[in-house]
Amino acid sequence: MNSRERLIETLNHREPDRVPLDLGGTENTTISRIAYQALRSHLGMGEDQSPFVINRMMDAVFPGRDLLERLSIDCLGIRPSATFRAPTREMPEEMSFTDELGVRWKKASYYYDMVDHPLRNSSLEDLAKVRWPDPARDGRFHGLREEARALYENTSYALVAGHIMWGPFELGCALRGYEQFCQDLCSDEALARAVLESNLELALRFWDAYLAEVGDYIQVAAGGDDLGMQTGTILSPEMYRSFVKPLHKRLYDFIRSRTKAKIFLHSCGSVYDLIPDFIEEGVEILSPVQFTAAKMDLGRLKREFGKDLTFWGGGVDTQHVLPTGSLREIEDQVSRVFDTMAPGGGFVFVPVHNIQADIEPERILTVYETARSKRAYRTRA
Repeated sequence: MNSRERLIETLNHREPDRVPLDLGGTENTTISRIAYQALRSHLGMGEDQSPFVINRMMDAVFPGRDLLERLSIDCLGIRPSATFRAPTREMPEEMSFTDELGVRWKKASYYYDMVDHPLRNSSLEDLAKVRWPDPARDGRFHGLREEARALYENTSYALVAGHIMWGPFELGCALRGYEQFCQDLCSDEALARAVLESNLELALRFWDAYLAEVGDYIQVAAGGDDLGMQTGTILSPEMYRSFVKPLHKRLYDFIRSRTKAKIFLHSCGSVYDLIPDFIEEGVEILSPVQFTAAKMDLGRLKREFGKDLTFWGGGVDTQHVLPTGSLREIEDQVSRVFDTMAPGGGFVFVPVHNIQADIEPERILTVYETARSKRAYRTRA
């Protein structure tokens, strides 16, 4: 069974020969550039001279295929067009930049934080004047159909599409600021709904142009909309159902009309209370499965939702165990995750979130060596 067949089996909630492994299938299931280069050096592979930085804010890269082969990874992310560079306004003296949507980012240690929001002081009337990038005309997807076809025909990787596109709620927070947009939902419903609707329209244009190029070849269409905190959901379930759920349903229906790929939702934190809504909307894959957050016990998730959802993640805790635990603690946790999540299929192994810049190579190798030792179904008790 090859990697693509393996993933398809597990997405259909059947046990393949082995649990699929991911590292770099999406911008939120990958590795930071610094940790990536350190791992390559540790393995004697040499520096990657031009790593593909898929997310500048997180300094997250798509690993080279030589490393994917070394770690027995099954998934490959479809990269943006090699000819496209998103327009930004650079402010090197401030270690900051403004992205193509007008959000300003400033470097803090390894990563960038949002420090200014283009619609923070905008009114409903101002929103109608905004001119957003047109994904269909800016060269973002130039050449991707040929690339996706070549990968589909000439490799056995499971192909994942999805990058550089926030969901409607998270984009509203980026454009207005988290505090302001959450206030809008309570005190200025007309503006909040207009922002959300505008964000959905941008997402639909993005996916329309994207899937026209790659939709025939991919197995997974991955998007994101962060809705959870460590202790619970950002919005109450009632507010989510009123404001956001109808937009998610329209988005997923649209994606499904353009591809046979399974629909993947990235949403960090404690989202237990929203999972039934996700399933109703058409979500088939949930990531990153942050099991240290409230109500996100892996056994409970598997029992209650394992027939409907594939869990893509939860492989090892990236907040505490991966950075500070002993190698034995890492190995034990990875083993327990397999014991809980692998039975019956519907599980793709990858750490809870991106491997951060300061994670030593020995820790990363312990994660993936343990995963490889536990992934075969035929040897499981």
